[in-house]
Amino acid sequence: MEKQWYVPISEDLEKVDRNIADVLRSDRPELQEMCDYITSSGGKKIRPAMCILSHYACGGNSREEIRRLASAFEMIHIATLVHDDINDRSEIRRGRRTVHEKYTVTKAVILGDFIFAMGFKLFSSTDRRIVDAVVDASTAMAESEFIQKEFEHRPVVTENDYMRIIRGKTAMPIYACARTGAYLAGADDETSDAVSKFALEVGLAFQVVDDVLDIIGDHRTTGKKIGIDIKEGKPTLPIIYAMADPEKGSKIKELFGKTDMTDDDMQKALDLIKGTDAVDRCFTKARSIAEGAIPRISSLKDSVHKDSLAGLARYVVSRDK
Repeated sequence: MEKQWYVPISEDLEKVDRNIADVLRSDRPELQEMCDYITSSGGKKIRPAMCILSHYACGGNSREEIRRLASAFEMIHIATLVHDDINDRSEIRRGRRTVHEKYTVTKAVILGDFIFAMGFKLFSSTDRRIVDAVVDASTAMAESEFIQKEFEHRPVVTENDYMRIIRGKTAMPIYACARTGAYLAGADDETSDAVSKFALEVGLAFQVVDDVLDIIGDHRTTGKKIGIDIKEGKPTLPIIYAMADPEKGSKIKELFGKTDMTDDDMQKALDLIKGTDAVDRCFTKARSIAEGAIPRISSLKDSVHKDSLAGLARYVVSRDK
């Protein structure tokens, strides 16, 4: 089922793409060109999918409205990617040059701000509870980035520290997507909480796998360079587990602590991490989180969309990009 989880909402996701293209319009030719560039590269659409599936699984049928809100979530996500790539000095995203590499940092910052503004505009006429959920998620994203900065290149980082970072950075926005879908469906508080907590845990599992793919992924599949996290000193779970290895941990800590890491250093660190049990432990952790999330939606009425939510949970830990 996980391979086909998106089938029941394929038409909705296509509409999301069209909505985004329609909304991101500018009279400035270069800004329009940049919008077209960033939106034409595709994406996994996990956030809009969670929004739409949660709505339908909770009994909602406001198709145009949920597609509009799902589009807004995806636009905000796209904007964060533009800004994140600048902060991380990333050169490749989805197999192509990042926006700041192609158009300059200054113009990329402006593009990200423009997409943020247009995304939030789509929330302007919606339920106050939904607006609050979006604001809370956006705040959590910003705060978690600061927490992550505090731990960069530090050889002593706990799993709890990492989970706190990714809860805000990745899981809270996905949580907000599910809560929005449930709210719009008119779900009661118990149902809304259940679906939202399910989404939060799916978000955690998603990020753990994302961080593993930065260690073992193929750039031709992931669409971005491998090893960026360790070069930037980001304390991801595979790095944390690897630094605890009794044989290779001390050398990995030494390399992770370097603020001027070369590409050669990065490759050495990657090879060392792959020589530990860190990757296997991370996959076990991600699968445990995802499978543990599925019972949270057991009280939902049986439907193809409920099945798709479970399929989505399993997909996020089985993907290779």
